[in-house]
Amino acid sequence: MRGLLAIPAIVAMLLLVIAMQYAAAAEEGNFTFHNETKYVDESKILHIYGEIKNESTTTAMKNILITASFYDATGALLSQSQQAPKLRVINPGSVAPFDMVFLDTANAGKVASYSLSARGQPTETKPASLTITSSNSRLDVLGLYYINVGIRNDGNQTVTNPIAIATLYDSAGKVVAIGEAPAESESRVVEDMAPGDRGGSGIVVSERLQTYKAASYALVADSDQYVSDVAKYKAAGPGANSGTPANGTQSGCLIATAAFESELAPQVQELRNFRDGLALKTMAGASFMNVFNGWYYSFSPHVADYEREQDWLKSTVRTSVYPLLGILDLSTSVFHALSFNNEAAIVGAGLTASSLIGLLYFAPLSAVLAIAGRKKRWDMKYAKYALVIAWAASLAAVAAGEAAASTEVLMFGTALLVLSAISTVVLAVVRVARFRL
Repeated sequence: MRGLLAIPAIVAMLLLVIAMQYAAAAEEGNFTFHNETKYVDESKILHIYGEIKNESTTTAMKNILITASFYDATGALLSQSQQAPKLRVINPGSVAPFDMVFLDTANAGKVASYSLSARGQPTETKPASLTITSSNSRLDVLGLYYINVGIRNDGNQTVTNPIAIATLYDSAGKVVAIGEAPAESESRVVEDMAPGDRGGSGIVVSERLQTYKAASYALVADSDQYVSDVAKYKAAGPGANSGTPANGTQSGCLIATAAFESELAPQVQELRNFRDGLALKTMAGASFMNVFNGWYYSFSPHVADYEREQDWLKSTVRTSVYPLLGILDLSTSVFHALSFNNEAAIVGAGLTASSLIGLLYFAPLSAVLAIAGRKKRWDMKYAKYALVIAWAASLAAVAAGEAAASTEVLMFGTALLVLSAISTVVLAVVRVARFRL
């Protein structure tokens, strides 16, 4: 009887030994964390994006679990979160992206710092027998980043549960978003890929507040049997396909979208319709949009991020957009009146819009200049000469660019033409104000 009673104790001890061995194995490995960014999404959930690296030179790791600890400004622990990285096995010296989340939306703003740790189990190195064969990407007007991936199975086994994983980086190399999608074989409806099979995957990265920051992205294919080497690509510009000219841009109006709180707001749609329906359908208009987007996207994402938290700024932007819509309506009428030649029509519409924008939005600056010029007795003739030169140079560049179908010359000419129109109106207002003061 005593022997029978001892059996449960022996079993318990064996289970304890197994658990201790598992725990010891699970703590093996040397992990480091890199390229992290902190981001609060539209649902007020806090994300920590980054990459975990297996620093071992000999041992692959599986069943990896990352723990994130979140602290407030006093150092008190707010919460902990556990999540696996995106790769099932991290080979020696390799990295995998991760997304750690803080789900307490009411206290997301209190997170002042965090720490990361990880554990895993040793395993055999996974063969890099999958190959990324191709990729192209685009960022659409709603801020969704689409990546099409080509994959080939170069191994001698059929792979199961293949997926493609995309990691988006900003210009500083920090991880700003992650996406993944199943891969499917071209020769089958099912997802499994036989040896030699080619397949593909369509990844949609939906973090709209992050995707516009992408300067590059990395792709890796993973499966139960094999993994691929990392393939890196230059990211597409807003709305453009990667590897294609940027004049196909269909970028979102970030500041207006933040003000009206939706890409689908009628006011935002009207701004986009003028750009996509008129400007981008002409060579001169598309060339100017290249220049404009380079300037606009250098600051608008940061303004939009700040604007979303400031009701007064949203209201100010909404108020300022309504007159602009009227200007664009009038400019559209000018375009249709000159529609016998679309290139001439867009130049006429652009001059109309630029002149009215200068008159309406730069009027306060004009008044200040008028007052200052009257007191200091500025000689306006030099500004007049500069404007004459600017007008001549811009018109010549536009004509030459159209004749030679040169995007670069048109970019210079159209940008200078818009600046000349705005400056002419501002100086005209200054001149009138000086005589009336």
